[in-house]
Amino acid sequence: MSADVHDFATWFERIADLAPDRPAVLCGDRTLTWAELDARADRLAGYLDARGVAAGDRFGLAARNGPEYPVALVALLKLGATPVNVNHRYQAAEMAHVLATSGARGAVAEADLAATVAEAGAGVVVTVDPSSASGFGACVDAAEALPRRSRGDTEWVLYTGGTTGAPKAVLGRQSERLRAARGGFATLGLDAADPEAALRAAVARDPYGPDGMVHLPAAPLMHGTGLYAALGALTVAAPLALLPERSITGEGLVAAIARHGVTDLTLVGDAVALRLLDALDDAAARGRDPGIGGLRRIRSIGAVWSPPVKRRLLAHADVTLLDTVAASEGGVYAHSVLTRASSDREIGTFVLAPGARLLDPDHAGARDVPPGSDAVGVLAAPVGPRAGYEGDAGSTAFRDLDGGRWSVPGDMARIGPDGRLTLLGRGSQVINTGGEKVYADEVELVLREHPQVRDVTVLGVPDERWGSVVGAVVALDAGGTATPDELAAFVGDRLAGYKKPRRIVLVDEVHRLVTGKSDLRWAARTLAPAAHPAR
Repeated sequence: MSADVHDFATWFERIADLAPDRPAVLCGDRTLTWAELDARADRLAGYLDARGVAAGDRFGLAARNGPEYPVALVALLKLGATPVNVNHRYQAAEMAHVLATSGARGAVAEADLAATVAEAGAGVVVTVDPSSASGFGACVDAAEALPRRSRGDTEWVLYTGGTTGAPKAVLGRQSERLRAARGGFATLGLDAADPEAALRAAVARDPYGPDGMVHLPAAPLMHGTGLYAALGALTVAAPLALLPERSITGEGLVAAIARHGVTDLTLVGDAVALRLLDALDDAAARGRDPGIGGLRRIRSIGAVWSPPVKRRLLAHADVTLLDTVAASEGGVYAHSVLTRASSDREIGTFVLAPGARLLDPDHAGARDVPPGSDAVGVLAAPVGPRAGYEGDAGSTAFRDLDGGRWSVPGDMARIGPDGRLTLLGRGSQVINTGGEKVYADEVELVLREHPQVRDVTVLGVPDERWGSVVGAVVALDAGGTATPDELAAFVGDRLAGYKKPRRIVLVDEVHRLVTGKSDLRWAARTLAPAAHPAR
């Protein structure tokens, strides 16, 4: 195999040939070897081929995490079709939007979602059936396996989470995703410049040995964070561990880490990290070893992972924390690498990722913000020449600058004289209050430093006098007694007065989307009655 392989399916077939008995997918008491993953994907691809699904077609994946998800993904890639991620929490109308706008020929769906997918207008519907030999029922069991074929570079589609509107299809190329996934060789200390040599070295290693890797994405595979973490593991032949439960719990995470010898955990910021901490705190209180001693790295991508939570994790485990600022639009904008030896300055800040920039919006994004200037810039990362939203060629989230294509989704930051970034959140979440701009993330991070605050979402709330005021929905730790006025004063002691929340509502739990991001619609509804104005 030469270095010019452009597609995942051919790459995965190479791994299956080199290491057929190597574990590929781990989930509870279920294990798929690479030979089994390859054979099941061939069977499903053959079934779809017989039903008229062809190379170049788009096909939906409306399934939860489990061995069948990577099998279906690989089957579609073997066929030359384009997988379309469908949120398994969607109702029929929402699924219909994704299936219709993508032009999907059909979808793979969980048994309890098959009727909803059919109602949404999917043509060919394949139902997940873990009890069958193929994982997809008797009809797929009986299908002829698809013979191997040559493939080239094809389109890549990822639907955004639709945090503030309808999901959009982000377009790219499969070769770009494969190249990014091969970056995982660096974690193993291998050079991806020669992919064939790196792969041979990777499969020669014991994944459970001191130089091996077992990766658990604690995120849904239908979202970019989970999908790209899974692809990153599979591409470097690292066993992919998945949680067997439908809901993510701290106890389930600890059990899976211990059971599968997980070395690398990907989570979605505080939304999952807090649950892990609950389980670790409980184990410590009971004097029990949680069994996560093999864990070496914890990653978070595209979600708020606050400094207090990072400090608590480092107190429990001597691991490396890797926090990445990225988006469905493509590209990595900034990152943070922390250990127990890191300073407080490092824990609260980031550095630009290789090739990324902080653009000056006052000059049409044509120049970079100078370090130490205190100016607010927007993060940008290089992407492929054809990257963009489908049907929205004029979107400001993508720009052509200096002879290249850039992803600029609107994440804002300041850059200090030392080159370290302070993140300020998305431009769409800037709060204009009485003519002053307030960056929601800045206020949110201060509130998270309060010793009784467990979770928080900050956003603008309409106000007759000021246009908008800062609002916050706050969940306290168990037994917390802080009042809205006390929390507002905590912020007022640390930030300018106009940044102090004027409306705070205490809740038992801050609602988050399955992606780990704040549920802004829920937060806005919660703040609307102005139940707890803070003066």
